[in-house]
Amino acid sequence: MEGREIKNIFENLLNYLHNLIFWLSAGFVSAIGGIDGDIRVLFTLTIIDCITGFLKAIKKRNVLSKKMYIGFILRKPAIYLAIMTMNQLDKSSFLNDINISLRVSMITGCIIMESISIMENLTKLGIKFPGIIENILAVKKEKLDKEK
Repeated sequence: MEGREIKNIFENLLNYLHNLIFWLSAGFVSAIGGIDGDIRVLFTLTIIDCITGFLKAIKKRNVLSKKMYIGFILRKPAIYLAIMTMNQLDKSSFLNDINISLRVSMITGCIIMESISIMENLTKLGIKFPGIIENILAVKKEKLDKEK
């Protein structure tokens, strides 16, 4: 093979990969109900939680722990699978008569849980929070737990 043929093969491969990523991303965005302010907040908090969790693991010297594996590899994708499920339920006919969005409720609950996780991680890194912030999130978490 000549250099030009190899270059064309790699360009075609890159083009296919680009298209695959595009279509998978489009499908993901559609499945979670689009990109709105709520999902942007949740996505940002998910990233912050991953970073603070990683920093905490570095401090505790257990970066390769089972807890970190479960949190990053299993729990984070599960959050978005749950949002996809709630979005599909919102589209179903049996929920047309009520004005409650299960998708928004799920996202709100996840935002609260991610916020609490970030606070826990930062507290273990030595960051102090005002009591009022801890109290607000604790009350929200308690309400969420009662609804389960």
